[in-house]
Amino acid sequence: MKKTYTYSELHNQAVTSYHKMMMSFLFIGILNVIGAIMGVLKNPTYFPSLVSNVLLFHLLSNYITNIILRTLVNGAISMVFSAIFLVIWVLTKNGNLKAIIIGLVLYFIDTILLLIFQFDNNFLIPQLLLHILMIVFIGVGIANYYHIFAIEKKFKK
Repeated sequence: MKKTYTYSELHNQAVTSYHKMMMSFLFIGILNVIGAIMGVLKNPTYFPSLVSNVLLFHLLSNYITNIILRTLVNGAISMVFSAIFLVIWVLTKNGNLKAIIIGLVLYFIDTILLLIFQFDNNFLIPQLLLHILMIVFIGVGIANYYHIFAIEKKFKK
């Protein structure tokens, strides 16, 4: 016998799934900070960092020779990039489609940069898998976003 779901059950499931998938943006920001810390502690291991961060780190390492200053600048860059993804996550919690699209585009660009600038072949596959996984989660979140509207339309809410 097939169970029939109420509007509340379907809506709550879709909203919960949407929120879980949008936490990808928070996860990206957190991993970026962790990658920067790993880069400081075990130079040049930047595995979970955004590739755009690593590009800036490498560019700055040619111009900033003082290791302490370079570490501070790299940390500031990581915090700025992580803050961007944190703001995107906060905006997506309220269903801001523009924030979702901007976050997805930024992360997709970072994935393309990963494929163009393969800094460390040891981490290419895990980094690429992480990027693809986050893009899939964000895609599922977008599908849930539209599923919520479909549920509302079906139940005429």
